[in-house]
Amino acid sequence: MAAAIFEAALTAEQASDLALLIGKDGTSRPAGVTTVALLYDGDRGQLVAIWKSRDALEQYIAETEVMRGRELMRKVGVEPTMSIVDVLEFG
Repeated sequence: MAAAIFEAALTAEQASDLALLIGKDGTSRPAGVTTVALLYDGDRGQLVAIWKSRDALEQYIAETEVMRGRELMRKVGVEPTMSIVDVLEFG
């Protein structure tokens, strides 16, 4: 498994709006995404998308112009950084 992590400074209002977008757009997630979490600490947010495999994530990146996580964060007015990490355990 792998995770794509989109991170940006967010106001409480932007975080709330992003959470609503994630909930509404749950059915439009890329096929390889198994789950999504939005983490927020009061001034920074992380949208974490867990993928079934790194290969599925890399294929999606190669085939799409704008990743879904970036698109959602842009809708609330922020430009996130993105990192990819391996998921060693998910329970």
